[in-house]
Amino acid sequence: EKLIVERTGRNEVKVHDVSWASAYAMNARLADRYRVDRVFLVGDAAHIHPPTGGQGLNTSIQDAYNLGWKLAAALCGAGDELLDTYQAERRPVAEEVLGLSSRLLEAGKHGEIRRGREVQQLDIGYPQSPLALRAASRNSGLQAGDRAPDAPIKGAGGQPSRLFSLFIGPHWTLLVNGEWSVASRPGLHIHRLGQRGDVLDAFGHIRAAYGLEADECVLIRPDGYVGAILAFDAEGVAQLEAYLERVGLPAGEAV
Repeated sequence: EKLIVERTGRNEVKVHDVSWASAYAMNARLADRYRVDRVFLVGDAAHIHPPTGGQGLNTSIQDAYNLGWKLAAALCGAGDELLDTYQAERRPVAEEVLGLSSRLLEAGKHGEIRRGREVQQLDIGYPQSPLALRAASRNSGLQAGDRAPDAPIKGAGGQPSRLFSLFIGPHWTLLVNGEWSVASRPGLHIHRLGQRGDVLDAFGHIRAAYGLEADECVLIRPDGYVGAILAFDAEGVAQLEAYLERVGLPAGEAV
């Protein structure tokens, strides 16, 4: 009862029976490596941290999705180096989560815990990832490695929809703002913006969120992050083709 009074400041709470009790010890650990040959660590096997902030489940699911689509790509012919990007992308995120959870725990001990935007995990990105292909001319706005924004759209027939509905599934998505042809391939969904395309930016939200110039494209990964933003010139097309080959999407016919 003394502990309850100290922690709550209330004297009217009376403890009559304690059926089980334990002392909680904060534990924060991070694996040095997420991959050794054919063995991968995911979720709590890779990182352990206090439950403050509610970060554990979300972080673990993101680990699994990040690794899952890369394993699928490797089975379809992607290079082994793609699997190494799992650790490169997810370990820094876990390191941040450990720091955040530990700070929140300390604040909670003093009754000062405040959960801000950082616990929503909406700002997580992979700007330093080997899979983030940036156009040299793009210095501001949305960048490769950022989480792909949603936007209300209309289909070619005028039906309302959202960009996120195009991203759902294990495929890659290419949004093309121009008339250039792109080689089709299994696992890649290609959508064209504009009056002659199948996606209409009727409200200007795609333009505001993505900032695509004429003859530019954005490639969205299966996990909803921007893989590349490129111009449709000779150099950009070559970079796009090489990138797609690298992640296990061999070329087919031009569409």
